[in-house]
Amino acid sequence: MVDMTGTRTTYADIAFGPRVRARQEQVGAHLRITPPGDEPFRFDPRDRALIRSSDLFFLSTVTESGWPYVQHRGGPPGFVHVIDERTLAFPDFPGNQQFVTTGNLDHDGRVCLFFVDFPTRRRLKVFGTAHTSEDADLIAAVRDLGDSEIRSRIERVVVVAVTDVDVNCTSHIRPRWDRAAVDERIDLYRADIARLQARIAELEAAT
Repeated sequence: MVDMTGTRTTYADIAFGPRVRARQEQVGAHLRITPPGDEPFRFDPRDRALIRSSDLFFLSTVTESGWPYVQHRGGPPGFVHVIDERTLAFPDFPGNQQFVTTGNLDHDGRVCLFFVDFPTRRRLKVFGTAHTSEDADLIAAVRDLGDSEIRSRIERVVVVAVTDVDVNCTSHIRPRWDRAAVDERIDLYRADIARLQARIAELEAAT
């Protein structure tokens, strides 16, 4: 995001306050931080691919009491749409009717979306400003997933104007695979076994 003075707001501006920077300097961590540059933020193609393939992420908002509030959001792969190089949108499915997230956004639009690709152990933190929309065309757009569409009732859409992202290290993320990925790998072994069994049967028949 670029403010009225033309200055870009970066991840460091968001996350590195004076006390954080003091901690970094104590251990020399500040020397390992690469300046982000002055160019306006744009999604890296790898980030776009991660977001578009995700079937879950964690959403952090700010409560009116000043506390962070984190919620799991899930849906079919692709339910988070990359609208353009600096905008995301995702459906707000019916929940427990507490309206904590939507109420928080009415008060303070600052959000962080945390994506994890467990097989590759890549994680992505997306910071931005969000608002909700009940626009029918936008709801239709996020419902569309190409060959399929979201069947659940969609009450509204959350639109995120992205400020910056951070791709953190992969340490301590245990690789995980969903059932579809496991079945795909197992099917390869099953096919190999079937070919071997057929070959064994041919050799036995020839003796």
